[in-house]
Amino acid sequence: MNGSPESQSFAKGMIVIAIWISYFLVQMPFRLKSIETSDKGILIKDFKKQTIVEYRDIHWITKFDITGPWFMTIMYRDKVSGLDKKISFIPSQSDQRFFSNDSMSDFIKDKIKTHNLDYSKETQPSLIRNLLLLSLLGLPVLLLTLYFMGDLTMFFK
Repeated sequence: MNGSPESQSFAKGMIVIAIWISYFLVQMPFRLKSIETSDKGILIKDFKKQTIVEYRDIHWITKFDITGPWFMTIMYRDKVSGLDKKISFIPSQSDQRFFSNDSMSDFIKDKIKTHNLDYSKETQPSLIRNLLLLSLLGLPVLLLTLYFMGDLTMFFK
């Protein structure tokens, strides 16, 4: 690497941040789907296929998952494989609210409560737990980035 030690430290810090952000960006295309709601269930639109998930097969819907605070995440039981799956979707921009559900998500949550007899609020991921987990996972990345950028050298003298 050519350049001053400060520019090399800055570059190392930016590499750490890029790796951290790429973790979230890499998984996005695999989980991000387009959905439509009806009274019977949701229609998940994928590149090549469409899947209908009945509300009784949906375990929960939540605003904040490790994938990002602007996504809604749905956990459901796939009838074909019998496995639990997660998908994410982005609510309408005009309807997004910080840390609260948009109208489509509220509609889905109400339908889950009435159609899924096994639904329990305790099984839904905690917003606070997810926020704390994201903060704890991000803390080492922040400290490593600051270290490479030279801002933590005062703590390590």
